[in-house]
This record gives sequence, C-alpha cells and structure tokens, in this order.
Amino acid sequence: MSFEFIIPSQKDDLLNKTEINQYVVDEVLSFREIPSALQSVKSSFRSNGTQCLLEKFDVFFSILILKKDVKPDLKEDAWQLILKVGKSLATEVAGVLEETSLEPGSRLAHLNQVKMLCYLLCQYMEMFEDDSNEKSDVITTGKGRKNKKSTDMAIDWEVERENGVKTLLHLVSLNILRLWDPPIAEVEFVNMITNLVYKLLENPHIVYVKAKETRTAIFNIVGVMVKRYNHALSASLKILQQLQHFEHLVSPLAEMTSIITTEYGNKSVVAEIMREVGRKDPKDLVRDNTGTKSFATFLVELSEKVPGVMMSNISVVLCHLEGESYTMRNGVLGVMGEILLKVLSKDSLEDKLKDTRDQFLEKLEEHIHDVNAFVRSRVLQIWLNLVNEKCLPLPRHEHLLSLCIGRLQDKSSQVRKQAIQLVTAFIKSNPFAAKLSLEDLKANYEKEKEKLESMAPEEQSVLEDSTLVKIEEEWKPLEKKLRKALKKLEGEEEMEEDNNEELIQDEESANSVMDRIYNLLTEEKFSDAKLLLAAFKDAFPDNSFLQDTTKESQSEADTEDSQRSTDANIDLGHMKMIFFGHKKQSLVITSGIEEEKEKDPIVNEVTKQQVLVQYLKDCCAFATQIQAAVPVICQLLGSKTNTDILEAIDFFVTGFEFGVTLTMMGIRRMLHLIWSRESSVKEAVVSAYKRLYLNPQGGNQRAKAFSIVKNLSALLSGASLGDLTSLEGLVVELMKSGEIEQSVIQMLWERFAMKVPNTTVEDSRAAVTLLYMIAGADMGVVKSNIDVLVKEGLGERAENDFILARDTCLALLKLGPPKKVQGQLQAEPFRFPQNHQMFDRLQTLLINGVQQFENSYWIPFGEQAINVIYKLAEHPDIICGDIIKALAKEVIKAEQLNQTLSQETPMEEEKQEETEPKETDPQDASPSNSQDASPSNSQPSSQPSSSATVILTRLIAFAGHVAFRQMVHLDTYVFGELKRRRAIQEQKKDMKTPKADRRGSKVDKSTAEAIEDELGLAGAAEEDADAEYIRKVCDVEIVTGDSLLGSIGPLLVTVCTNQNRYSDPHLRSAATLALAKFMLVSSEFCESNLQLLFTVLEKSPYPTIRANTIIALGDLTVRFPNLIEPWTPHMYARLRDESQTVRKNTLQVLTHLILNDMVKVKGQISEVATCVVDHNERISSLAKLFFHELSHKGNAIYNIMPDVISRLSDPDVGVDEENFRIIMKYLFSFIQKDRQCESLVEKLCHRFRATKTDRQWRDLSFCLSMMSYSEKSIRKLQENFACFGDKLADEDVYSCFCTIISKSRSFAKPTAKTLIDELEQRLQQCHTKGLEDGEIAVKASQVSSQVAAQTKGKSRTKSAKTPAKGRTPARGKRGGQRRLDSSSEEDFVDGVENTTPAPRSKRQPKGRQARQKPKVSFDSDSDSEIELFDLDKSSQGQHSGDG
Repeated sequence: MSFEFIIPSQKDDLLNKTEINQYVVDEVLSFREIPSALQSVKSSFRSNGTQCLLEKFDVFFSILILKKDVKPDLKEDAWQLILKVGKSLATEVAGVLEETSLEPGSRLAHLNQVKMLCYLLCQYMEMFEDDSNEKSDVITTGKGRKNKKSTDMAIDWEVERENGVKTLLHLVSLNILRLWDPPIAEVEFVNMITNLVYKLLENPHIVYVKAKETRTAIFNIVGVMVKRYNHALSASLKILQQLQHFEHLVSPLAEMTSIITTEYGNKSVVAEIMREVGRKDPKDLVRDNTGTKSFATFLVELSEKVPGVMMSNISVVLCHLEGESYTMRNGVLGVMGEILLKVLSKDSLEDKLKDTRDQFLEKLEEHIHDVNAFVRSRVLQIWLNLVNEKCLPLPRHEHLLSLCIGRLQDKSSQVRKQAIQLVTAFIKSNPFAAKLSLEDLKANYEKEKEKLESMAPEEQSVLEDSTLVKIEEEWKPLEKKLRKALKKLEGEEEMEEDNNEELIQDEESANSVMDRIYNLLTEEKFSDAKLLLAAFKDAFPDNSFLQDTTKESQSEADTEDSQRSTDANIDLGHMKMIFFGHKKQSLVITSGIEEEKEKDPIVNEVTKQQVLVQYLKDCCAFATQIQAAVPVICQLLGSKTNTDILEAIDFFVTGFEFGVTLTMMGIRRMLHLIWSRESSVKEAVVSAYKRLYLNPQGGNQRAKAFSIVKNLSALLSGASLGDLTSLEGLVVELMKSGEIEQSVIQMLWERFAMKVPNTTVEDSRAAVTLLYMIAGADMGVVKSNIDVLVKEGLGERAENDFILARDTCLALLKLGPPKKVQGQLQAEPFRFPQNHQMFDRLQTLLINGVQQFENSYWIPFGEQAINVIYKLAEHPDIICGDIIKALAKEVIKAEQLNQTLSQETPMEEEKQEETEPKETDPQDASPSNSQDASPSNSQPSSQPSSSATVILTRLIAFAGHVAFRQMVHLDTYVFGELKRRRAIQEQKKDMKTPKADRRGSKVDKSTAEAIEDELGLAGAAEEDADAEYIRKVCDVEIVTGDSLLGSIGPLLVTVCTNQNRYSDPHLRSAATLALAKFMLVSSEFCESNLQLLFTVLEKSPYPTIRANTIIALGDLTVRFPNLIEPWTPHMYARLRDESQTVRKNTLQVLTHLILNDMVKVKGQISEVATCVVDHNERISSLAKLFFHELSHKGNAIYNIMPDVISRLSDPDVGVDEENFRIIMKYLFSFIQKDRQCESLVEKLCHRFRATKTDRQWRDLSFCLSMMSYSEKSIRKLQENFACFGDKLADEDVYSCFCTIISKSRSFAKPTAKTLIDELEQRLQQCHTKGLEDGEIAVKASQVSSQVAAQTKGKSRTKSAKTPAKGRTPARGKRGGQRRLDSSSEEDFVDGVENTTPAPRSKRQPKGRQARQKPKVSFDSDSDSEIELFDLDKSSQGQHSGDG
C-alpha cells in the first residue's frame, strides 16, 4: 500500500487528487447503496479486522456526504462500527508501538488507519453534535410542533459522545508520533482533534454533572496535545477566545488549565494566558463587560487550583489595578487573595515571600477605599476569607480593623454588609481572648503592668541596656543620613504644610501612623517621613508621645541659635523615639524568647511578664476598637436595607457571646425589630434571642429552666415601656414556635410565689411580668392560676408593693373572651361576680394604701385596677363608686386632721419663739411637720405635700380614669353585648318561624319594611338607635348632673382654676388629666371647660402638665373635632414652647391628626416647618418625617408652600435666614412636577412686588433657585422679569438667579437655550445698572450730609419746637410696611386659601371698651380667679388670615 491519507481541510479535498501518493475517495455511494455497503463493511471487519478501514473508508465517507438524506439508524450503525474499529485499532497500534523498530510499510498502514479513524471520529461526532443542537433548538422554539426530519435520534448522544471522546483519548494517548517520519504530527491532525473538543465544550450541557466523564476526557485530550503535539500557544489563545464568547466555560476551562499545568507539567499555558490578559486594552475591557467578567472569574478560579504558578506570573496583570474596569480589578484582587490564602499564609516564609505578602496586603488595603462599591465589597470579602482562615499577620489587625470600621458607614449596602461580616469575623477569629470585656482586660493589664514594674527592676534595666545598645548601633548610621536630609528639606516647609491634610486618613490611629513613619525611616524615605510626621502633629496634637519627646528635644536644642535648627532637632528627636520604640518592642520580646534558656531565671520571668503585658495591651486595643464599632452598627439596626439589619443582628449576638460590654445596647435595640414587616428580620430576631437566652449549657431540665428564667428576667431590668412592649411581642412569637417549654412556665410561677430559694422582690415582679407576656399567646397560663395571682399578687405582699399589684393586674387583664371569628356570633362575656375575692382585694388595697404617702406607685396601680374591674367585674361602676366614696372620706378625714394641727401649731410656735432662733433650715424639718403646714402659706410650692393633698390627688386621678373607663365600657362592652343579644334573638326567631310563614310574613309587610329587611337596614337602624342612646348617656349622665362623677367635675374645675390655693404640681397634673378625661366623656362638659383647658396649656408653669395636656387635646380632637377646630392655632403655638418635651408631644399629636385628616392643613403649618431646624435632633427628624409622609397625600406640599414662604420670611414672626434656607431646601425637594414649579415661579415673582426688605428679596430668590426649570418655567421668569429686575443689584439675589441659569442650561433643550441666553443677558444688564445706581445714591447721600452739616446751626432753633401730632416716623414706617405686606397676599397666592395672619387692629369695635390681654391673677380668696381665654378675641389675630 503506497498511498498516504492527508487530513483534508474540506470534505471535497478527498475527492480531488493533488499529490502523487494522496488517498482519494473513488466513488461516493448513493443513499440506496449505503445499507448494503454498510453490511459489507461489517463483514469485512469481522474477517479482516481494522484493515476494513482502508478498504471501506468510502462507505463511511459517503454517509458524511449524504448525511441529510441518510436515515438516522444507518448513521448510528456506522457510528457504532467506527467505535468498534477504534477500540480494536487502539489495541493493535499499542502492540505495534511496543516494538523497537517499525517497518516502513507497517508504519504507513497504521498511520493511515489512525488518521482515517480520527478523521471519521471527529466528523461523525460533529455531525451528531449538530443534530443534537438542532433538535434542542426545535424543542425550545417550535411552540409544540417538532420537525422530525433527520433530528430523531434513537441513541443517547450524551453517552455515545462520552464513548467517542474516550476512544479518541485512547488513541492520542498512545505514542503514535512514532508512526510519523520524522516523528512530528502535521498541524492539520492536531487542529482536527482540538477543534472537535473545543466545539464540544461550546455546548452548554457540557457543564452538567452527568457530563463529568466527557469533560475529563476532553481536558486530557487537550493536555496530551499540549504536552506531545506542541499545542500550548494555540491552547492559551483558544481558551481566551472561548472565555470571551461562552460564559458557561469559565469553570471548565479553569479546571482544564489546572490539569494541563499539574498533570501534564506545562506552565507556559498559564503564563501565556496571563500575558494576554495583561495586554488587554482597558477601554476594551470596559466596553465588553461580559467577557471581562469571564476573564476575571477564570483567573480567580485558576488561582484557587494553581496558586503557585499564578503568583509567578501575576506581575503582568497588576496594571489592571489602575484600570477603569472594576470587574478586572476585582479579578486581580481575587487572585491576590487566593495566593495569600494558599501560598503566603505559611508560618515559615522566606524574606522574599514575606515582602510579596506585604505588598499584596498593602494593595488590598488600598482598594478598601476604591471608587467603585463592587470593588470595595469584593476586597472586604477577600479580607473576610483571610481572617476566617487566620491568614492575617498579627501586626496588621489594628490597622485593618480601623479601616473596616470606617466602611460601616459606606453608602453602598453591599459594602456595609461585608464590613459588618468582617468585624464579626474579627471577633470570632480574634487571637487575643475568649471574653473581650474591656473593663476586665484593662484591670488585668494594669495589674500585670504593676507586677512587671515591681519584678527585679535591676535585671530588667540590664536587659533594657543591652537592647538599647543594639538599637543605638542601628540608629547612628541612619541618624547621619537623616540629618543631611532634614537640612535639605528646611526650605520646603510651606509646601509640606499645604499637603499634610491628605496624608492621614480619617480611620487611622496614632499607632498606625507611627508604624508608617518607622517603615519610611527604615526604607530611607526621609522626605516622606518628615511630611508624615508633620501631618501626625496636626492630626494628633494632644498625643502624649509628642508632648514627652518635644520637651526632651527642646531641652537638647537650647544651645542652638536659630528657631529652624530647633524645629529640625525636634523632628529628629521624634523620629528617634519612634525608631527606638519599635525596635525596643520587637527586640525585647524576640531576644527574651531566644535567650530564655541562657539567662538567669529572674530575667526569664521578667521576659515572660513583658510578653504577658504586651499581650494584654494588644487585647485592650482590640477590645477598644470593637467597642467603637458598636454605636455605628446600632444605627444600622434602623436601616431600610434588610442585609444591614440581619448582619447587625449577627454581630450583636456574636459580640454578646464574646463578652463585649456595649453590645447590650444593640441587644436591647434589636427588640423593636420584632414588629418588622419583613419576615426574614423577624425570624432573625427570634432566633437571636433564642440563641442568647433560651439555650443554656449543661444541667438538668429544672436547672435549664431556671437559667432561662434568670436570663429573661435580666432582660427586663432597666427596660423602658417600649422595650417591654417589644419584649412581649418577642415572648408571644417564642410561645407560638414552642420555644418556651412548660418547665419554664412552672419555674416562673414558683419564682412569682417566692417558692424558689434566694428569690428577691424584683425577681418575683419580673416573673409575673413574663407570665402576663406569655399569656398574650396562651391565655390558659393565667386562667388556670387566677387564685395564685390573687393570693400572691394581691395578697399581703401587695399591701406594701404596689408595683407587684400593678403587674398582677396586667396579668389579669389577659383574661377575657376569645376574639370574634368573622361570620360567627361574639362569644359570651367572661366576667366574675361582683363579690369575687379579686375585687375585694383590689378595693382593700386601694383604700388602705391611699395612706402610704411615700409610695408613688398608687396611681399607676389604681389605673390598672380600674381596668381589671371594668374588664372582668359584673357591675364595675358599683365597685368603683364604692372606692371613690371611701377615698372621698379619707380626704375629709385628712383635711380635718390638718385643720386641727394647723390650729395647734401657732400656739406651739409662740412658746418656741422665746427659746429657738427664728431662722431654721428647711432640710431639718421632719415629714410630719412639713405635712402639717397651713395651706395658706405664701409659698406653698416650696412645702412638701400635705396628707390631704396627696389623697386628693389620688382621688382625682382615680375618678378621672373611672370616667374614661365608664365611657369605654358603654361604647364597647354594653354596645357589643346589645348587638350579641339581638343577634341571638333573631336566630331564635328564625328557627321558630317556619319557612312558609316567613314567606307569608314578607307578603304582609309594607314595601318599605320589606326593602329594609332585604338590605339589612332594620338591624342597622336599631344599632344606630343604641349608639345614639349611649352617646346621650355619656353626654348627660356620667360626668354631669347628679351622678357621683358629676359631683367631682366642679372639684376638678376648681383645682385647675385656683393655682395659688392648689399649688402642688402633682395635684395640678392629676387634676388636668382628670379634667381632660371628663371632657372626653361628655361633649357638654367639654364645651364648657375647653377654655380652661387651653388656658392651662398656655399658662401652666410645669412642662409636664403642658405635655400631658397637648396629648389629651389630640384625643379630644378625634372625639369632638368640631369643638376643637377653632382652637387649633393654640395647639400649633406649642411648637414654640421652651420645653423640648412639649414641642415633641405637640409635633407628634399634630402629625397624627393631620395625616389622618382630623385637622385641616392651614397656614399654621409653617410652625411645623420651623421644627425642621429645631436644636433637638429627635424633633427635627420627626418634622422631616411628617413632611415626607405629607408629600404622599396628593399636592399637599405644593398647596402649603406659598403660606410657609410668606410666614417664614416675615422678619417679625419668621426664622433667621440660615434656618429659612435649610427649611426651604428640604421642602422644595418634594416639588417635582413641572406644573407645580411653573405655578410657584409665577407666584413667587409676583411676591417680589410686595416685599420691602432686602431679606425678603433674598428669601424669594433662594426659593426660586431651589426649583427645577422647564422651558415654560423659564418663560414665566421672562414674563415676570419686571417684578424682580430692580432687586438684582443685590449680590445674593443676583447669585441665586445665576444658579437658576446654570441649572437650566445643563439639561435644557436647544429651543430653550435661546430663552436662557436672553434671560441671562437681561439679568446681567439689570445687575450692572443696579450697581451704578447704587454708586450714584452713595454720592448723593455724601453731598446731602455735607449740606446738612452746613445748615446745622440754622436748624437748631427749629428743633426746639413741639413736633406735630400723629404717629412717630418710625411707627408710621412700620405701619406702612405692614399694610403693604398684608395687602399683597392676593397677588401671591392665586386660588389658594389665604391664611397669612393679619396684624391685630389697635382700634376697638364700636360699643366695646378697650380691654387688655387676659392675664392670670393669683388671688386665693376667690373661687375662680384665673381669667380665661376669650375665643372670639384671643384668636382674632390668628384667624384673621383664614377669613
């Protein structure tokens, strides 16, 4: 056989002969001849073996040519036959290649067989791969209709593809190069095989798990080609090409490259890939982000597999760290991270590798502040991996942690997430201590430091001397170079000062800066060291190191002549101390450890102690940094981003477990997240508290229950009311999930009853508090133990512990009927008889306990007792009535006792006047004496409350709450019970009446009644009648008339009116609240006493009373809106109260009323706007939140803007200019619509005509500059130019209009640019003309002053005359200005209700005498001496604008 098979570039090449010995296909069979020909091939294979390939190649080739016409089963038969031939040929060739010498004929025959077989394998696999892809395309895009022509395959191609690749691998793995002479395979053969395997990789299904064997075989084929067939360069280029076009190949190609490198020992592929990536144009990388992402991910995955090879070639890609593509920066940094983890994290590294490690770490630190958030996030993630794997060198902990804490406030949520995770990982992986309590660490540090100082000071000094000698030897040559460098740098001091600020970052500490100075000194970068030292002095002027070294350097430099040399010596001294400090620290520890065996035992002990002290010092520094991060992460608990909250929760749980003290602040703040709407946040909170408080370690079941109860009780200590509410929600969630077991509940009952040894009173209170929280989820916990609650919580202990009694009442309040299910009748009321022991005990405690004057918890207990009585008693009004009568008797007894004592006191004082001095120290007076003081004392407020006053205070508070609960009782329980009973009667009636009778009754009814029955209006009418009856009872019978509470009403009015007689602040506070509660019940009582309540709100000297009153007025507004509406200006006025609490409460009440449409938004809304700049941050944030919510209510912000601007720019009642701008800048952020801006532009321009002061010009022009301008808005400015043209001489006004021009020009359309240019030209002309007119006016004023000086003598005689009658010039000027302002409001607000307050007229209406402003008089002889507000007159000025 003399022919040679040449690999064709195209199939047609086998049909044409171009060389003498080239193999050519003689004939392409027709598709009808193929089946019989295929059978003959099978027969030939059975008889001749692999020789059939040489003889019958034309048959296989014909199938390739006619593949579209050949049936699939014939192609599959041919494929199976090729596989059999391939396996047989591989075995035969393997035997031939074992021979030492090959005959030329045999070599050529086997070479042709190998080439033919490889060609057929490749061609058939490409054919089947194409068919498979075509089939998948038909399935995915055919919309139900499949084209079955030549695409239905009976074989499982994924299995057959694996067999074909393995056959090909078997062949090329043999040393078939011996078949070539010389032993070099042609490029076409290599390309044929590699092109096939690369094409197979392009199939997305190749990444599936079931294709793992195929992938591995492909990787090995490429590896063989690289190792034996010189395919390395082509492979690297092909890998890059496929990465750029196929995203799914990132991981497979990384695995293939690692196999080539490790198993086939070829590192040049990695080097070439890195080199090509390094050559990529940064602009191309930015443009093709998909390909760049593939490159970056590929490099990172490759560095995971072969980090050593990557490290040796990483220098060629470092250029991309400065490139524009953040994706490539992430990739290069990820490669560094993997190399640090896998290669540079070993303990024993060479110096060169240590330098490489430090360079990598510095690069990672630099990119913590990268401009791109994705890079910052990725770098922090790399640091997280390093910390978790403990690959971070100890000296870098402090600096890295400070940088990480700085990223906690990053604007990107992803960066914040990674930063919190990194801080948490620092705690978990810290090399210092298992408990990071800063107080304990500091105590241990001070203790060990003192011990070190007391241990063998002489030996320690010997050790220090030897250390200093070594350091001095290193310092001397460095000092000479440093002195020369400092002399050269003396003339550049000014330049140094200018650049100092940028050298030190905000997160850096003093120690880290000194570390940098030391490194610069060792690297002999003296100029940089001097600059950094100067920056260090500016950033840390109070540092103790600077103060000490400065004194030493100045004392050494006293002999110097010039100040410049003194400064140089000071700098030199600082650098010397930094150098010595670092060297000494390192040498003492290392030399102590190395020479430990050679030294004296005492010196060894000193060295060990030094190491311990240094360790404790590092612990303290680390704990301090963690403590500094806690407040920042606390703020993130209120973030709008869930990831911030979840990571912060994890941080606080970890910190708490490691004993970080401040984390308790975050643990408490986490409680409020139990109300989060996000289920993930809610679940994280529950699991966090479960992990912290419900998982005690060790002990039996009872011991664990005791630990859980103790943990939860500790959480109660110091909790606010909001914390308790949130904790109750948490306990309910824990109960629902079954986390609180029955043993814990049993332990709580035992602690409540004080059955557990060493249980304190506080423990018992905490137990009952937790029990009522648990009862929120399971009422049976309390219902089954009512007797225990009454016996223990309302028993003997409660007589002296009203807190326990109050908490017991809260537990009893959990009792009640189950909630109504929609569509079912309301459950029967759950109530106890009037003579139940519970109510007897409450009555006894309240009446007997009223005499305990020092116990301030009587009123809170009384309110909860009233709640229990009204919720659980059959006739609550009778029980409370009896208690009120008993308390009234106690008041009368106490008053009689006080009168008796007051009559005896003067007689005793007359006897004592002769023997005792007149002046006594009020602090020496006993409580009994102070209570016996006469109520007519001239300074009652300075005396302690008398017994009658205390009891009267409690009576009034009790009666007020009874009135309130009686109203609620009627509105909810009685009304609900009436509905329930009516529903039951209707059900019984329907059950008794037969269906036929029901139909007949409908016929007999009138048409109106039938319609009412159909619509259900009959029941509604009856409910309305019941509601009207209950309202009438509340108005007439509860707090007015002859009822018990009605008799207390006048008492409340008397106490609130007579400020001098009833001066006790507690009494007045209780009376005001009770009066408000009475007013809530009855509209008649409210209307008659509304004037008094607002007088108290305005005139009370006690902030607490004013704060409580404004809250009560909010409730009154909801209940009686028409009555309160005329008085709303007085509520707004409290926004300027001097008390922060009053302002905060007022703002919260008004926010609630306005946002719920209970109060109309009027001109007084400007008072709310002033709260935006309140000094109290809480009030300021509440005001901003109000406007943010108001902006969601249509055009609300737009509608109030004219009035707000008008009022706030008024120099008499407004705010200063700076605060005005802050407020307007915030409010204009809600004006977004173009139509709103156009309308406001026109109105503000008209407003210029009504202004008189320069301040108003500036305010209006600033408001105009805050808006966004469209073409129509610019046109409005043009049309109204005459309104403000004469004001442009003012620089501030002109600058604001220039701002408008610059803003409009940046995004204006071409058509609007002409308008803008024209407007700009007019602005400039008016501004220039205004300046010239101003200069003329100045000159005119100078001339007039000279004329006035000359005529001064002549006018002296005239000046002595009496001035003309009328207003003074100043008054006339001010009046004229006000008239101008008030008359111009119509021009300003077009179509909006004018609510600007007009000035009060000084002329009285006809028929009325002039009357002064109401004042409070304090006359103790009159019953009602406080003069109340007159609604018609006192609010005249504030309502004049509304009309």
